[in-house]
Amino acid sequence: MFDQVYQATARGEGAVLLISGPVGIGKTALLQAMAARAGRRGVWSFVITGSARERGRPFGVLKGLIQSMCAAGMAEPFSGGMDAGQDFFVMMDRVGAAVQEFADDRPVLVGIDDVHFVDEQSLRAFSYLVRRTESSGVVVVLNESTSYERDMAGLWAEMLHLPFCHRVRLTPLTSADIAEQLQERFGDIPDQTSVQFCAQVSGGIPLLLQALIDDLAAVSGPGGGEPGANFRQAVLRSLHRCVPSTAAVAQAIAVLGDYAAPELIAELGGVDVTLIDESIRDLQEMGLLQREWFRHPHTRAAVLAGIPLPKLPEMHSGAAELLYQSGAPASAVAEQLISAQDGGKAPWRVVILCEAAREAMAIGDVDSAVLNLRHAVSASSDETQRARAGVLLAEAQWHTDPTRAERRLGELSQDARAGLFTGPHTLIAVNQLLWWGEFAKADELLRLADEDECDDSSLAHLWALFGRAGGGTRLCDDNTQSADSPLARSGPMAVTTYLSSAATLAFDGVKTDRTDQLLLGLRAGAPLTPALYDLAVLVQTGRLEEAITWCDRLLREDWISRTPMRRVMIETIESVAMLRAGDSASALRCIQEVFDAVPPQGWGVVAGLPLSIAVRAGTDLGDTHAARSYLAVPVPPAMFDTPFALPYLQALGRYHEAMGHPESAVMCTRSCLELTTRWGVDTAGIAGPYVSRPSSSSTEARAGTGKRCLFDVGDPAPGQRAATTVSPHSGTGGRRSKRRHGGRHLAEAQRGADGAKLTDAEQRVATLAAAGNTNRQIADSLFITVSTVEQHLTKIYRKLNVRSRSGLRRYSY
Repeated sequence: MFDQVYQATARGEGAVLLISGPVGIGKTALLQAMAARAGRRGVWSFVITGSARERGRPFGVLKGLIQSMCAAGMAEPFSGGMDAGQDFFVMMDRVGAAVQEFADDRPVLVGIDDVHFVDEQSLRAFSYLVRRTESSGVVVVLNESTSYERDMAGLWAEMLHLPFCHRVRLTPLTSADIAEQLQERFGDIPDQTSVQFCAQVSGGIPLLLQALIDDLAAVSGPGGGEPGANFRQAVLRSLHRCVPSTAAVAQAIAVLGDYAAPELIAELGGVDVTLIDESIRDLQEMGLLQREWFRHPHTRAAVLAGIPLPKLPEMHSGAAELLYQSGAPASAVAEQLISAQDGGKAPWRVVILCEAAREAMAIGDVDSAVLNLRHAVSASSDETQRARAGVLLAEAQWHTDPTRAERRLGELSQDARAGLFTGPHTLIAVNQLLWWGEFAKADELLRLADEDECDDSSLAHLWALFGRAGGGTRLCDDNTQSADSPLARSGPMAVTTYLSSAATLAFDGVKTDRTDQLLLGLRAGAPLTPALYDLAVLVQTGRLEEAITWCDRLLREDWISRTPMRRVMIETIESVAMLRAGDSASALRCIQEVFDAVPPQGWGVVAGLPLSIAVRAGTDLGDTHAARSYLAVPVPPAMFDTPFALPYLQALGRYHEAMGHPESAVMCTRSCLELTTRWGVDTAGIAGPYVSRPSSSSTEARAGTGKRCLFDVGDPAPGQRAATTVSPHSGTGGRRSKRRHGGRHLAEAQRGADGAKLTDAEQRVATLAAAGNTNRQIADSLFITVSTVEQHLTKIYRKLNVRSRSGLRRYSY
């Protein structure tokens, strides 16, 4: 087109070129190339650029152009200078005559870049002069951004109908154009992935593309790297040169994020809502947006970086207010509040931050929950609000690292004594204290709790689990299941309730046939304790393959795997199941993963439980070095006032037995018996080394009648083959879906003293009876009548030569 225009000027004809396109499309580069090419052909070239800052200066651009042309030899049209008070048409006639006389000697190219920024008086003058250039040998090139088409519509209506006026609209670069530029810059032919990446990030806009290529060249070439400083500056240049309303819309979208609805954009950006669609279209043409969102995260980051620092927090605060009023999710509002960091004390802010923390905890995003609650504490308008946010913060911190929550115990206790908590918040503080063995302080806080907010059965259950010497209270009320306790729904209490039950109870009253149904119904955000309890039931009743398979399935859930304490609880159960199945190697690996996530120091009084598994697994494998290393880990003295001392002492006894120290092993068993006697608990809950099988020793005989607890892992349960594969019924792809189980049968578990072998039906009844189930519960589980259960038990007792359920447990049922 330039060649055609040049040929026309050589014949003494004029022309007008209007070059339009979005910001960054290359209009300025094209004008400069045309001016350079015209100069090489002997054409006078004069290029001047409009400026938004000088739009208020009358005839500013026209005066600058006249001065440049006069410096090149054009006659001065105003000997005394241009006077804005003169008659407009007289002045334009004098300018037109001077330009035409100047162009008689050689063609003239006049370029005006960013014509949309030219002052109103100069635009009117150019409109007058352009209509008189048809026979003057003058080429006028006007560059216009499509963002300003609305403002320039009147001028183009007057000009574009003229036969010597032509409009050229520039479009983004194609993939082939981008590939050509990459090859020109880096030498080699670029791969398709690099071309697509550059096209996606830049939208084919040359300004953004060149900046992106500069960033890639500074790193490693087109095959690697991300947009950097050059790209960020290019984005800011684009916004600086577009319509102010378009820039404001870009900033509002960047701040609002996924919730950038038109009405919110208009309110936050201070833009008329009718201009939103037009501004979004401009941003799309500029290569910043794709549909209604930024093409690349770095594009959004660049827009945010371009917002002045005092203004940015204000926009985030305003966005939080707008999102709150519009009913947006608490997480979206909280994100804005945190970004604002304005220290606002409105009560709704703390409520939203706490709600966002609960939502984050439900999906396993503990870090976000902690962040929200930290800001809730700082944004609290009074001490009560601060204290309640603080106790929730401690609970969230416990889920990621209990030692982090421990640092807040003093503050929690102080706030509870000051009466700043309600009953449920007091119980969270109590849970934290119990986890670390601060029983006296926990007792003090419980006595302060409102009885209406903490029912007696819950408190009784709590102290039943953590009761110290005296009182004769059983470790668990037969009518109170761990999963049902209000104290066992979340946080440390959930874990300790389950673990205490798993370590010491016989699961009286649990319907084992419902475990699959309950586990299948588990959803993100639901209390985890019922699932932990059900898994423990599966292990207790010998359904080890099912327990391991369910553990693998649950560990694939994001809301569990992303939360360290949830994950290690499941892995702890899984390691127990492996240990009971005879797969000590997998149990040891699993418990090592547990300690990698939460070191023993973070387990408080519960440390004895995972340590006992590690010690027992190492002992069974003959890895005395591993067992000894875990025994060397310090445990809190308060642990020996809790049920978690029992599995630890049992594992210690087993270690001494393996090392050939029978006296030490017996001492460990006696310690277990002394603890349970001091608690007023039946010794049926203990089965330690040297006493887990029939023996003539009085101590052994006393404990040999006991119920086998979940973590007293002896020989494999009945029905376990020497090597079996975990059942794949719950799906494939689990972390340990091909784990093998080792172990051996006890011959006496299948064949009685008189040589008569138990039938399959009798083995099932014996297993459930040994686990502590009543005849009714066994009948419900096996879908048989109570009378049939009684008949089976009569035959079982005769074949095994025992008189009661307690006698069954010596055969590892």
